[in-house]
Amino acid sequence: MSKYITTPIYYVNGEAHIGHAYTTFIADTTARYERLKGNETYFLTGTDEHGQKIEESAQKHGKDTQIFANEISATFKDLWDEFEISYSKFIRTTDKDHMAGVQKAFLKMFDKGDIYKDFYEGHYCVSCETFFPETQLLDAEFCPDCGRSTSIVKEESYFFKLSEYEDKLLKHYEDNPDFIMPRSRANEVKNFVKGGLR
Repeated sequence: MSKYITTPIYYVNGEAHIGHAYTTFIADTTARYERLKGNETYFLTGTDEHGQKIEESAQKHGKDTQIFANEISATFKDLWDEFEISYSKFIRTTDKDHMAGVQKAFLKMFDKGDIYKDFYEGHYCVSCETFFPETQLLDAEFCPDCGRSTSIVKEESYFFKLSEYEDKLLKHYEDNPDFIMPRSRANEVKNFVKGGLR
């Protein structure tokens, strides 16, 4: 049986810390266990080098954004190599093969009608790189995840028609009860989908 294991791809706005190491160690342990069981296992980790907070961090350090991203990404890779993390690939979102894969996936979804261009306006947290509805904000201003101040941002962007897949997702969860793990979170995920996907 083939297994695919991945860590988050870590933002390069700062060097690796204990939280990055924790998730990487867990993924590495899982990958090693699957290999010991005889399963063909592909283990991916790497860095995400796109985002406003990365640009801001580079500016704070007085460096070109890509040079800063190269330096921080290297600290992640060097650390994982020092810990002998058994990854199959260390990916960077600035890698040519990554960009080609993203373009291929984007065009396939675009041609299918799942991607559309529109405007979005809302409360944006730069640190979390996330828009939040006003109902989720703390004291009508602060990010519910990190507690930092949000700002109103309006931008043109491409969107994925996730709403087209609500029924298919719910049926998949019903047909595959072990798909959502831990099982204690299954109702939470199902109710989120039933609440309407935008």
